[in-house]
Amino acid sequence: MSARRDDECRAAREACLSIGGITFSIAADDPRLTSSREYDALRAFAVPPGPADVSVRACWLDSAPDIQGDLVFDSGGTWQLHRSGSDWLFTFQSAAGGAVPYEIARFDRTFSSGDVGLIRSHFEPGAAVYPLQYPLDELVMIHVLAQGRGIEVHGCALLDRAGRAFVFPGQSGAGKSTMARLWNGRTEVTLLSDERVIIRTDGRGLAVHGTPWHGDALLASPRSGELAAVYFLEHRTTHVIAPLARPAAAARLLACAFLPFHSAIAVDSTVASAERVACSVPCCALGFAPDRSVVDFLTPNMG
Repeated sequence: MSARRDDECRAAREACLSIGGITFSIAADDPRLTSSREYDALRAFAVPPGPADVSVRACWLDSAPDIQGDLVFDSGGTWQLHRSGSDWLFTFQSAAGGAVPYEIARFDRTFSSGDVGLIRSHFEPGAAVYPLQYPLDELVMIHVLAQGRGIEVHGCALLDRAGRAFVFPGQSGAGKSTMARLWNGRTEVTLLSDERVIIRTDGRGLAVHGTPWHGDALLASPRSGELAAVYFLEHRTTHVIAPLARPAAAARLLACAFLPFHSAIAVDSTVASAERVACSVPCCALGFAPDRSVVDFLTPNMG
């Protein structure tokens, strides 16, 4: 980011969030784009202004600019990704807005700096708006992690009193929210998430972080802890734990991970993160019946 851009951001209103150990700074001249009213769901992840890993400047646009660049990924729904020179360019559309994007975001190649433009006509006049509204915040996170920092996983996770984190990955319907609800209310643990967690693999150890992207159980925490074990969820009529070989564990973790498939380098980095997890902690398949007895079943194995 240029010195001029830094000066502009300091002069603007600013909101900062920390998710997965990654700090996001959002600056805008219009206070509606940094309003705490729109950050209620993310309030627990707010941090004081300071140095940021990802610096974003947000503004209103009266019309959508022409999209210049090569299409590299189409979600088939809400968003597309283009490559414009060395920059990444996201466009977001809604069924109500038709072919006209409601938001356009341009980031540099490292996702350390970006500009987000919201098309004014798509939003209620005077409304406060979160510029990194889903799925943009998660898309940026996935690309930042894929630079050798870690991996985002479909899974619930909990933190025990000793600061150890246990992750329960699973595909949709595998029982992530169910498992989280079964642990919820237990004073000896903190639920980090019932849907998405981040595993940082760029430190001396492996750190698990909660995210604001919760599931049906609405459980999310900004806390983190050292990864102790991974249990891949499977619905069964009885409880059973089966240790997994490292290659199988890495493959199953990747099957539950978020990958930027348009970038071979980013995919390789994510694969390396999954392999490090599989080689560093016990990984097991956990078949469980959806009742509270699974908590008592698991507790001795988590000691």
